[in-house]
Amino acid sequence: MINLFEKYDGSSRDFLFSQKTAKIKIPSVAMVDDGFLPDDVDSPFKYFCNLTDNHDPLYFDQLKIPYYWRILSTASEGRIYDLDKRKAQIFYSSTDNTRLVKEVRWSDDIGPVSWVDHYNNHGHLFAKTYYENGQAKYRKYFDNHGKIVIEWNLTAGDIFLDAKKIHRHFASLPQFVTFYLQLRKYNLDHIFYNSLSYPLWVMDQLPADGSDTLFWNEDTGAEIPGNMQYLLDKKTRTKHIVFQRHRDWMHRRELFPNGTGNVDDLHYLGMIYPHPRGNKMQPSILIMTNSDQIDHLDELVRAMPNIQFHIAAVTEMSGKLLAFGERSNVTVYPNVSRQRALQLLKDCDIYLDINRGSEILDSVRAAFEQNMLILGFKDTLHEPQFVAPQNNFEQNQAKEMTQTILTALLKPALMEKLIDTQREHANDATVEQYKEVIGALTNGKAR
Repeated sequence: MINLFEKYDGSSRDFLFSQKTAKIKIPSVAMVDDGFLPDDVDSPFKYFCNLTDNHDPLYFDQLKIPYYWRILSTASEGRIYDLDKRKAQIFYSSTDNTRLVKEVRWSDDIGPVSWVDHYNNHGHLFAKTYYENGQAKYRKYFDNHGKIVIEWNLTAGDIFLDAKKIHRHFASLPQFVTFYLQLRKYNLDHIFYNSLSYPLWVMDQLPADGSDTLFWNEDTGAEIPGNMQYLLDKKTRTKHIVFQRHRDWMHRRELFPNGTGNVDDLHYLGMIYPHPRGNKMQPSILIMTNSDQIDHLDELVRAMPNIQFHIAAVTEMSGKLLAFGERSNVTVYPNVSRQRALQLLKDCDIYLDINRGSEILDSVRAAFEQNMLILGFKDTLHEPQFVAPQNNFEQNQAKEMTQTILTALLKPALMEKLIDTQREHANDATVEQYKEVIGALTNGKAR
């Protein structure tokens, strides 16, 4: 049995964390490797490139650039200049101001991307992607000696492998991954997968006697996706579908009016999130931002004079934002440390997702895990899956937002209900639910 992820994105990370929390141990493989996979997630690229070592990730000022060129960096990105001409853009592995290099996108004199250097979590240049007319065309992967071991034609889809005394051509990524899984002798009797794209094609190439489970965490919409309909119409290895969004689970009868066809059964199982504390109903609001564009901030601060606002940024603040710190119910934190930011998340009980810049420090998710009441405006939300619909306001509803906050702080029962609704909307699950559902799937007792 294995987890097969197309890529190690947020939903894959949450699913694996949920399994670990429930003490369910299953080997995990990601088909596509961005260089920052955790140690317990394998990939064919990690295996054949063999770049795992004890080196640290590459800090931005460790990049090798020509003499007299310079790097200018903010908390969220960096840029490489030759005098006043921008040559490349640096993308970091996270938004926590650690500035660890993940990608460097080089441009020609006209402007479009020419190629991208990919760095991994050990500071190695492990891949290069070449572009043509703004489109990624070709990618090369290297071992720790800089030798090319994998070449991927992104247009045609085929892959050439030259590593570990293996010289082979594969017509597609799924064919390459299938070869890798069989080479490594994974137990492929039951595969958990969470994408209807490449992983589904892998399953079609494996022996037909397996029994697999699709864990579906995408928005289904009014109709089931075409590849899910394929599972219903054709006899495949997939015997179970587990919905991870409660809304889709509640609408399963409308989605499957004619039954489940060749799929044996449907289940619901969300994600397990850590919740180290409950909401203490402290009159304290937290806003984390990387810009001074915070919608209706003045109106909200004036409307709630008895509530303390904490506004934090990992960079310097503009004079406009610093001026709010002169008000009695506002504290500002420019260049906030990660430790101080974590403490603010523990101390505050309301989070406003109302800044127009990019999200920093995964703050909305962190607020959700701390059981903070999260509210925002529809066009400022960064992680809408963690914000209950009734706490998602229109731009002209700052007064309604204020009233919700004040009423929740006065009525413990309402605050508890709002937090419960918030967790239900985010598909929060328990350890017991994981053990029950996955136990039934793996023991052949699902129905």
